[in-house]
Amino acid sequence: MRSEWASHTRAAVCRVTPVILIFLMVLLGLMPIGIPYVDPVTPALGIISVYYWSIHRPEYCPAAGVFIIGLFQDALSGTPMGMSSLIFLGVYGVVVSQRRVLIGKSVLVEWLGFLILGSVAITSQWALSAMFFEFFIDPRPALTQCLFSAAFYPCVAWIFGRVRRSLMETV
Repeated sequence: MRSEWASHTRAAVCRVTPVILIFLMVLLGLMPIGIPYVDPVTPALGIISVYYWSIHRPEYCPAAGVFIIGLFQDALSGTPMGMSSLIFLGVYGVVVSQRRVLIGKSVLVEWLGFLILGSVAITSQWALSAMFFEFFIDPRPALTQCLFSAAFYPCVAWIFGRVRRSLMETV
């Protein structure tokens, strides 16, 4: 009886882990980092997280959860409501549709996929913001965010990989 309860609890924890980690990474990405001249630009940790979990555990990363986390990011960051949800769902949809190309490949292939899709997502977010606010927004912060995100992806993927292997692969 006790082991049955423990296995059900472990399975429930595994089911919510990706969504909780995406949520925590969005919160972390919204925190100011305190580096002069770089402070307004942080890595797109939400996009990184959605990309990773859409490849490795899409069954535990539902589109509804991705949508809600995007709305939460918009509410906290002051961006137009629904914009982050649109970007996150776009990343989610592309990755899930191309998952067979990415799953089981080397880290470099996965990283290259993120470089391409992450850059498109961040650039789209910049363009949508410019259209919404109806004025030209300096593209340099978006380009810096692309570079930061690309640099951070291997670190975040390594951490998520450790979590996935230790917690989720035993279920």
